[in-house]
Amino acid sequence: MVEVKLFKKEGTYVNRENKEKRFVNFYVMCGDKLIPVDVKYFPNEKCEGRDPEYAGRMEVLRAFAEPLTDRKPDGE
Repeated sequence: MVEVKLFKKEGTYVNRENKEKRFVNFYVMCGDKLIPVDVKYFPNEKCEGRDPEYAGRMEVLRAFAEPLTDRKPDGE
């Protein structure tokens, strides 16, 4: 059986307007493969193109994901 783990990498960057912004990237580790995960934004016409559930999906993943370090998980 292959173990699957959820990881996150958080940080900051400077955008084109020279403002510092935060980011969080998610990854799934399947066996020894690290796969990037993109949280989908679903525009809703009833909400003027917004996705009211997007922030909630991001927070759930952020809460359950382990921090991703520069070294491989489990000290390998």
